[in-house]
Amino acid sequence: MGNPLVPKLKNPRPNRSGPGPRSVWPICIAMKSVSYFFNKAAVVQILVCSWGMVITGIAMTIIILIQIFFRFVIYRPVPWSEEAARYLMIWLGMLGSVVALRKGRHIGVTALVDALPRRISGIIVYVVRLTMIGFMGIIGWEGVKLAVFNYPQLSAAMEISMMIPYMAIPVGAFMMIVDLVAELLHELFPTPAGKKTRLASAALDLGESEIST
Repeated sequence: MGNPLVPKLKNPRPNRSGPGPRSVWPICIAMKSVSYFFNKAAVVQILVCSWGMVITGIAMTIIILIQIFFRFVIYRPVPWSEEAARYLMIWLGMLGSVVALRKGRHIGVTALVDALPRRISGIIVYVVRLTMIGFMGIIGWEGVKLAVFNYPQLSAAMEISMMIPYMAIPVGAFMMIVDLVAELLHELFPTPAGKKTRLASAALDLGESEIST
């Protein structure tokens, strides 16, 4: 018989070294919250980029039509129209690159990765995404330095700061970093705000949503 003064423990368990499930669970909850935040931010910025592309494309089209009308009909060309259309095209390209990355529409050679075993190809995809995050970080940092360096310079026709067109580079790079981090977190900690996307598309690939047969 045991000592009646010592309380009996129900279902005694051996002492385990290392973190148990209870200590890991709060970390998983926190990472899911981070994943939800990044994926929600990625969804919002894709919406902003999509509408930005629409507005930029319409503005560029109107400016070009005005330039054609004034140059060939009135014979008095608008001096700032070509410059404005050029800068709008730069921003249009950077916003479009963010949307294309989210939808997996950048051209890529995936034959080697597709031929590898699924586990190895999955590791390669993670490595490629981390490499792209680092590359975009370098592009964004150098783009910021370039934009700040050109801040005092004014454009020839509109006389606006050259920082405005140059800022398209770091802004686009930052948005692509947010999207890449969101995709990476969604793979590890899935959330309702995220979705699984392809890293790149093969040439002449119509995509799953565009294939009707």
